Amino acid sequence: LDSLLQETICDMRIMLRGSVLAYDWFKSGEGQGLLAHLTHPATGLRRMYGCMEYPGIPPSIECIEYKLFMLGDAGAGKSAVTAWLAGLPTWNKQAGESPGLRVTTIYWPAKIGKTIILFKLNVWDCGDGAVKKYGHLFPACKEGALGVLPVFSCTDRNSWQDLPDLLQRYIQPTDTITPIVVGNRHTTDMDSAVVTAQEMAEFEKSRGIPVVTVRNQTNTGGPPSIPEVAPALNTICEQLYIASNRSTHSVNV
Repeated sequence: LDSLLQETICDMRIMLRGSVLAYDWFKSGEGQGLLAHLTHPATGLRRMYGCMEYPGIPPSIECIEYKLFMLGDAGAGKSAVTAWLAGLPTWNKQAGESPGLRVTTIYWPAKIGKTIILFKLNVWDCGDGAVKKYGHLFPACKEGALGVLPVFSCTDRNSWQDLPDLLQRYIQPTDTITPIVVGNRHTTDMDSAVVTAQEMAEFEKSRGIPVVTVRNQTNTGGPPSIPEVAPALNTICEQLYIASNRSTHSVNV
């Protein structure tokens, strides 16, 4: 019965992905109009906001705030993924490990049913060395978080194979934390891929955890466009919205 329940939970997660949030809404006139408030008119890049700042959008639009944190071994690209999601032009310029803790605020608009919602994502990113040196940092990242973004590198087979152990080490079955796995340095070149799309699809099906991908930094140095980053941000926001409206949920790690 327990195994059947776990399979049902997995099927529900996969089924719900894309069924709650309108993934192409950002392309509509309504979506583009709202995104214009979040981008710089001169550069077309998304604006950066501090934790106390708020975009100039109509007050009638509901804002839902979530905390989530990055998880992964040193070198997996946690900081690059965070900067990519935020639309930073220097997202692929990170050199070495992050020295401490950084919180990045990301705003993303979406439509659920007939309601427009502005999601505010507070992403906590802490360097692996800092976590090991200062015992209070990881508990601080985890405290009050609804989501976690475990990161693996699509160019590193070991980081993919270590993913289940990473989840088991840091996320307990009793935690009310929703994981969305991120595959960094993804490439569509099947000859050079060490983690295939089929493997990621099988992981999603067996564990009920969505996987989103970030392109390989060496392909181009430009910041991610709205259409490029939209699938990842839509998936993250949708999964957190589902989790926040579920009375109880478990993590199948």
